[in-house]
Amino acid sequence: MTGPGRNAGRAAARTLAAIAMLVTLGDATSALADTAADRCAGAKEKAAGRYGLGLLQCQSAATRANTTVSIDCTSKASGKLTTSFGKAETAGGCVTSSDSGTIATAVGNDVQAIVSALAPDDNDAARQCAATKMKAAGKQYGGRLSCYSKGALQSSGPSIDCLGATSEKLTSVFSKADNHGGCTAVGDSDLIEGLGESGVRGEVATLSPVCGDGITGPTQQCEAADDAACPGLCSAACACVIPANCGNGTVEAPEQCDDNNNTNGDGCSATCQLENASAICAGIPTSSGTGVTAEFVASFSFPIHATAPPLDPSRLFVVEREGYIRIVNLADDSVRPTPFLDIHTMTTTDGERGLLSMAFDPDYRTNHRFYIDYTNNSGDTTIARYETSSGDPNVADPSTAKILIVITQPFSNHNGGQLAFGPDGYLYCGMGDGGSGGDPFGNGQSDTTLLGKMLRFDVHVDSPPYYAVPATNPHYTDGSDPLQLIWAKGTRNPWRFSFDRSTGDLVIGDVGQDTEEEIDFQPAGDAGGENYGWNLFEGNQCYSPPCPPPAGFTFPIYTYDHSGSSAAITGGFVYRGCAMPDLRGTYFFSDSEREFIDTIRIAGGAATAFQDRTSDLTSTGASFAAVVSFGEDARGEVYIVDAFTGVYRIVHH
Repeated sequence: MTGPGRNAGRAAARTLAAIAMLVTLGDATSALADTAADRCAGAKEKAAGRYGLGLLQCQSAATRANTTVSIDCTSKASGKLTTSFGKAETAGGCVTSSDSGTIATAVGNDVQAIVSALAPDDNDAARQCAATKMKAAGKQYGGRLSCYSKGALQSSGPSIDCLGATSEKLTSVFSKADNHGGCTAVGDSDLIEGLGESGVRGEVATLSPVCGDGITGPTQQCEAADDAACPGLCSAACACVIPANCGNGTVEAPEQCDDNNNTNGDGCSATCQLENASAICAGIPTSSGTGVTAEFVASFSFPIHATAPPLDPSRLFVVEREGYIRIVNLADDSVRPTPFLDIHTMTTTDGERGLLSMAFDPDYRTNHRFYIDYTNNSGDTTIARYETSSGDPNVADPSTAKILIVITQPFSNHNGGQLAFGPDGYLYCGMGDGGSGGDPFGNGQSDTTLLGKMLRFDVHVDSPPYYAVPATNPHYTDGSDPLQLIWAKGTRNPWRFSFDRSTGDLVIGDVGQDTEEEIDFQPAGDAGGENYGWNLFEGNQCYSPPCPPPAGFTFPIYTYDHSGSSAAITGGFVYRGCAMPDLRGTYFFSDSEREFIDTIRIAGGAATAFQDRTSDLTSTGASFAAVVSFGEDARGEVYIVDAFTGVYRIVHH
């Protein structure tokens, strides 16, 4: 299936949106630039662009003629690069020197990545198409570096119009080549543009001292749009600013942590920003005891999931079933008016369908990738990858969408829809049995469908289908069949599962049919392959008699019966937050059709210490009508997501 990222017409729009903020910043800070250094960087960026263009033209000619690349051609391009760098350094002011070899290697790697992506089948038509695309990719690569070069010469960022023109030309040429026919791959302009842009940003980061071009260069600590070194603390002069009270042992905005020192390398940086998860609780005030209540955060339109990026304690992302993802600023619980992502035209909400969850890549801070699970307009489960806009961390870039998999759904209910990364770095997905009632097709026990299963993906793949089957999956043979994604089977509708962030254990809330709701458990380090029993068993009860012996099945650690009324469990989280250390190890769960919130503790794979928390959590005015999910922020604090009354934070009481 063709994904939305293949829409060639979006490439230019993506560039304009991504760079608009950068240009504004560049204009505001141009007076701070060292003009001599900028001129040198501009000259080198232009030369690097011409070198990339030259190499791709050499490759294009060789591909068209079905021969090896001419040494004379590449040597000529290399000679021009060395000469241009030498002239720039003679003129003076350069912040780097004698680096033509380093840049030549980097550009060569960029070119090789593009050539590999365009590698044609062994026939003349495919070679002619690939040659045309290589030449166009060279012009785009050289053109974008030329845009940065022109900006550097004016001590500013690149022009919107300049960057937009390079994207439009690439898209146009690729489209014409695809229409002409014979291409090994079609609709790949976004992929090639992304490879080129990644390379260009790498060269600019090596060469450019320009503050405001959106790329942290060799003389800068940060850029407002590239502030991983000190999120939210990058000044107009491209330097990290230390908060006034950083180092006093108590987190105060805009600090992310405070470990009572100003030292880098201990998890909390010298500017009181998180370096890794080891300092996630540093400086957070704590309360003793296990008493809790619910604190209102914000209202939404049918919220259905909440989560946060790793190492980002300032934001909570709330998924609305209709197709929107919104951001809560946790400093004051305000909701940004502009959605982070809007796919409302790509999903349908009849039955139990819609945008159902999202998951941030464990490396989100560097790769800016996240994943969503939604039912498309045909009602089929769709898992897609997106990236955040390069110019605004609060807006996703819809043109980066990559469809990993589409799973046909026979009915409008029991879609599952939960995504979460495990401690092993793999993406897990919970799939319902396909719906109706009673699992009429026997999907839960069938090994020929992905329905009624827990799936496990390796998503760190940059070519279609943008995932691989982990070799440690229980049914792995060669990774060629999507059925090898199956991690466990026998689920009816796993409505919210989570990993204990301390132990790595997997806890699943699986919705029952007529009599029992269940909580399933898989210990950390397990090899997978569990069979949770549906539709032979419902909870601990035989559902489809005669039932087989229990050996070979994994039964729930906790169940509750329907007691003559409808019920649908909502799985939650084991609390591992910072604020209430005595509560750690407590698993929260609820039911979307009953107004309760309960907790258990899990010890040795068994449920203990059941407690009804409903009265405590509503003691300060919270009202629960349909708890459809729980959420965790980056610090492990737990949130309640009610479809009708909004999002609440569980706090000490």
